[in-house]
Amino acid sequence: MRPRNLSETVAARLLARHGIGVIWDLHLRAAGFHRAGNWLSAAALIGIADAAERQWAARVR
Repeated sequence: MRPRNLSETVAARLLARHGIGVIWDLHLRAAGFHRAGNWLSAAALIGIADAAERQWAARVR
């Protein structure tokens, strides 16, 4: 699967460097940003985490 946008590109690089655990880490960091009131950063991290999860699922199939 070829990355199509910035979130997918970042997700692909993070998966390559850190493996599947990065998906959970992104969700945890997003929760922290959300609790701190930084909703835009949280939304961006969730977008990257979702893209990483889709890419990982496509590799497993």
